[in-house]
Amino acid sequence: MIKALRTANNAYDEKITFVYVDWDLHRRAPISKQLKIWRQSSLVLLKGDSELGRLVAQTSTASIQGLLDKAL
Repeated sequence: MIKALRTANNAYDEKITFVYVDWDLHRRAPISKQLKIWRQSSLVLLKGDSELGRLVAQTSTASIQGLLDKAL
């Protein structure tokens, strides 16, 4: 889903740094605890240390696109 949105809108790649964390390997890692990611399929949008938004277990293209658009 995110890959398709990134392909459709180059601005995402120009303005957003994407960091993928493998939940199965890193669910107890400091980054997961710091960002309070308690389950798989979490998307957290940060600007510096501030959280701009979060989606958990959302599969709606519109919801994901709406969150990504906040970073533009």
